[in-house]
Amino acid sequence: VSKSVMPKFGLLAPPRDGGTVTARYFMPWKAHPAMAVTGAQCIASCAVMNGTIAQNLSKISNISPITITLEHPTGTIDVIVDWQNHDNFHVNSAGMLRTARKIAMGHVFV
Repeated sequence: VSKSVMPKFGLLAPPRDGGTVTARYFMPWKAHPAMAVTGAQCIASCAVMNGTIAQNLSKISNISPITITLEHPTGTIDVIVDWQNHDNFHVNSAGMLRTARKIAMGHVFV
């Protein structure tokens, strides 16, 4: 896998500061400095699935949708997971609110 972007994995631990689970996400060749959005969605989905390590570390209700708060090296990230577990487990969606701020404004004269 020396030239591949796979596998991707994470290290999980019980929450330290009121979150759902503490996570460290690894990209190819190094740890992510914070938390990748796709990694957060996958870890949060695992947190609501029965029998997973993430679910065993988190203390959450079985109410869907639910906000999963992942603690990571630079803070937290919230993922809203909507799932069902009637006959088979199924994630309907796992998403988050992203914000942006204006960092520059300019004019171009031709």
